[in-house]
Amino acid sequence: MYALAYSILRNQHDAEDAIGETIVRAFSSLSQLRDEKTFKPWLLKILHNACLEIRRKQPATVDIDEQFDLKDDFSYQEVNTKLVLWQAVSKLRQPYRTDVILFYYENLSVQEIAGITSTSVVAVKTQLSRARKMLKDTLNMEDFYYESL
Repeated sequence: MYALAYSILRNQHDAEDAIGETIVRAFSSLSQLRDEKTFKPWLLKILHNACLEIRRKQPATVDIDEQFDLKDDFSYQEVNTKLVLWQAVSKLRQPYRTDVILFYYENLSVQEIAGITSTSVVAVKTQLSRARKMLKDTLNMEDFYYESL
C-alpha cells in the first residue's frame, strides 16, 4: 500500500494519510465486498482514489528517501540494483509509474490494475509497454554491471 501511495503522492506524510484514510473507508465499507478473493484490488482501488483526492487538494512534494525491505544477508549489488531500478521507476510520469508499481511490485494482473485505475485493459497494457520502453531507455547496462571480487 505504501509503495502505491508514495508513487502517486511523492510525500511520506501524504502517503501515510492516504493509507489511514483507506483503512477507515475500507473498514466502514467492508460489507460491500462481495468476494474475499478481490480484497487486495478492492483495497488498492480505495487507496488509489484516496491518493487522487489528496493530490487534487495539495501540490505534491518530493521526498528523496526511499525504504527497501532488505534481508540480513543482502549484498551491495542487490541493494544498488534495487535502488537504481526504483529510482528509474519513480521518475516515470503518471500513469506509467502507478501501473509499473501495481504490476511488478504488487503482482497484480492487468485486469486488476484496470479496475483500480478506472482504465481499460488495453490502456494498461499499452502503458506498461511504454513504461518498459522508457525504463529500457533510461537504464544503462553499466548501472547493472559489477566487478566480481
